[in-house]
Amino acid sequence: MAQNQPNTQTSTLQYPIVDTVANAPMKAIPLQHIPTFHGLTAEDRNAFLFKFDVLCRGYDYTIDPQKLKLSPSTLKGAAIRWFMGLGGVVINKLYQKKESFLKKYQD
Repeated sequence: MAQNQPNTQTSTLQYPIVDTVANAPMKAIPLQHIPTFHGLTAEDRNAFLFKFDVLCRGYDYTIDPQKLKLSPSTLKGAAIRWFMGLGGVVINKLYQKKESFLKKYQD
C-alpha cells in the first residue's frame, strides 16, 4: 500500500546562486562547446576554469549573472554533487564560486 502513496518529502537542497539580474541575456550554446568538470583528481581545475572563461568570452557572457547561470551546467558527477551540497551558502558573484571551487578542488 505504501508504494501507491505520493512522495511528500521535499528536497533539502538549496540552489546557492542568487540571480541578481532577472533578465540577463543568455545565448543558446551547443552542449558540445561547454567544458565539463567531474571532480576527479586527474582533472586540471585551472585548465577547466580557463576553458570556461574562453567560452564565456566567445559568447559575450561578460557579467557575473550570465556566467553564474551557465556555470552549473559545466559540473558533472562529484562536482555537481558538491555544488548541490553547498546548502545555505549564497553566491552572487563569480569570484565567490571560483574561490569555493578552488578550495574544494585544491591540487
